[in-house]
Amino acid sequence: MSEWSRPRVSETTGHRQASWIELFFDLVFIASLAESIHYVEAHLQDGLIGTIHWFLIMFTAPWIVWRSVTFYSDRYEENTSRHRVLIIVLMIPIGLFAYSVHGLTEGHFGWFWIAFLASRIWLLVMWGTVNMEHEAQRQTLKILIFGHGAAMLLVSIGFLTDFFIWFVTAALLIELFQTLLTLRSHTKLPALTQNHLPERFGLFTMLILGEGVLGVMYVLSGSSGFFLPIALFLLIVFCYWIYYDQVIYRLFQPTAWHIYWWGMWNWGIAISLLLLRSSFVGLKDGQQDAQLLFLCAVLLFLLTTGGTGLVGRKDALARRMTVRFIQARVILGLGLISAFLWIDSVYALITITLLVLLTVLLQGMYYWVKHLKRVQEV
Repeated sequence: MSEWSRPRVSETTGHRQASWIELFFDLVFIASLAESIHYVEAHLQDGLIGTIHWFLIMFTAPWIVWRSVTFYSDRYEENTSRHRVLIIVLMIPIGLFAYSVHGLTEGHFGWFWIAFLASRIWLLVMWGTVNMEHEAQRQTLKILIFGHGAAMLLVSIGFLTDFFIWFVTAALLIELFQTLLTLRSHTKLPALTQNHLPERFGLFTMLILGEGVLGVMYVLSGSSGFFLPIALFLLIVFCYWIYYDQVIYRLFQPTAWHIYWWGMWNWGIAISLLLLRSSFVGLKDGQQDAQLLFLCAVLLFLLTTGGTGLVGRKDALARRMTVRFIQARVILGLGLISAFLWIDSVYALITITLLVLLTVLLQGMYYWVKHLKRVQEV
């Protein structure tokens, strides 16, 4: 195998771990995540809906690149200089996304536009220069060229007009759902490695949870008491426990359709955890908008962690777990909304939220100890 030869699609269906270059690639996203969080913190009082809209753009634009690289690596990764160079070069526009946040807040979109075009062009270079042995690979590339091309055109039009946010929103929607058109082609290629994708998504979520821990330390440094930082730390712990027990350890159906939607549910989970972290400073200061953001983030976390079961295994136990998980989350979510409407206290809201998450956590533990652990031991 030459260090610079074009890779062939992987035929491996067994165990595959995340590589060192993938972990190195993840590091640049720490800056992107942090800047998105700081943006929400700084602009929360400017209007919740508008702030969240900009946040979704700031997070989703680089996240789509991360998702594409994750699937590319599962298909084509080789321990070669070529692959390392491709990934390292792609880290540059991801860094520019983080840098562009400062310009976006002032209405300057140039760096975001450059980062968007550079990242999409490089993704097409990566996918387009592999060894095309199957017609399905060529069909996938055509769809990617059409989708990313349309997205780049829309972002460029938005850059030249006064409707940048709406053109970028349309571009990102195209990219989020363009993969649906490639599902039929994916079924004609070797199956994706089943353990690699959960590991990659799980590691990315761990980065977000790490930002949550940093947020707790920040609250602790500026707080006169210990209740709030301890409660927020417990919140992060409960979210960690729920995610890794009820999402990562529940494998998706091994079809392209289920894998795609499993990834989309994880996109929602990542958004919920980032918004949750973004509310910490506002909660410390008693801001009403921060409390509403906190509530919305928790509800989204409950919805998305429960929804992943819809694309999971379809045996009787898995179906029963999914129904029970969703039922409990709906009831608990309604209770949390009622508490928010009737109780005007940050500490009471956080305490009730902890009880809600603890209930969800214990429900997952029950199924693990009662049913799943026995199956794995056998």
